[in-house]
Amino acid sequence: MKKLLILSVLLGLMALPMFASDISFGGDVTFGFIGDFGDNENEVTDATVDLMATIDDYNSLTINTDGLEGGAWTGISKILVSTDVGALFGLPVGVVINWGWDDPDMNEFQNISGYGNEDPWDFSSPSGEYWGLDFLVSYNFIEFEFAFNPGGTVSGVNTGDLLVGLAAKEPIPGLNAEVYYYQNESAIDEFGEGRIGVDAAYSAEFSGFALDAGVYFGFDLLDTAANAWAYGVGLSGAYSIATVTVGLDGNETDALNTLSATAVVAPVDLLDIYVGMWYDVANSDLVEADLGVNPHLGAVEMYLGYLIDNGAGGDNFNAPPGIGDNAAYVKFDVNY
Repeated sequence: MKKLLILSVLLGLMALPMFASDISFGGDVTFGFIGDFGDNENEVTDATVDLMATIDDYNSLTINTDGLEGGAWTGISKILVSTDVGALFGLPVGVVINWGWDDPDMNEFQNISGYGNEDPWDFSSPSGEYWGLDFLVSYNFIEFEFAFNPGGTVSGVNTGDLLVGLAAKEPIPGLNAEVYYYQNESAIDEFGEGRIGVDAAYSAEFSGFALDAGVYFGFDLLDTAANAWAYGVGLSGAYSIATVTVGLDGNETDALNTLSATAVVAPVDLLDIYVGMWYDVANSDLVEADLGVNPHLGAVEMYLGYLIDNGAGGDNFNAPPGIGDNAAYVKFDVNY
């Protein structure tokens, strides 16, 4: 099935010039190596390719590949056709239908800290991408989203997905907020087993000081859920050559669960010095410390760092994923 899907995408790419009037490419490549100066030495490779094509005045095509992740081909992450129904019929509101292979997601305005404390729950589809529809209706600063995947029954469980969201995009400068309901791995008509999420972010700048704040709160409607609620907060302040972020999160079991902090200093335009820390408050345990330098080599970002990791599974700041315990790393990121 995967080979057939890849073949279909390749054939589609070959056929694009025949019907697309405008095509652009994008993506990124990451390469590097990590090691503990002993037997644990390995490479880090990752690559994505993004293709955007204009089909006509009302339709466009987006194809994203996960490319090489860890040196292995991971397949296609998006084959999406977007139809601007509002423009097609001259509607007084914006109406866009995205249909194809995708994983519809919320805006997640609140991601401020370098460790993602503001997103303690992952609302993406448990099965990853799926064939489905995503309706977006917008008017002024309000956007309504309705996405669904009819799914199918696997081992007696309906794998359908449902997302209903309402977002306010900058009703006042710097403020974004949304509320949504998301449900997966259950029949779409069995409401009451999903999650409700609310998040918001605010950005402001005054007297040379930049402030970003993000908050999140989620509530699980399933009675048997281990953590019926969870929250996350992120703060970022930047002044002159320094940027500092703090993030924390908690849930019903541990009101204060994890704490993160990062600091980045740019003594010169071509170089950043960074340090990140992830602390498990619930267990009084330093999960990791990530420190290094980040030279800016034109379109290439280089990271020379060292990760102190106790293997407890925290997120990384700039270090590659899966780096292991206490290892140095060199990483190159190329965005194109």
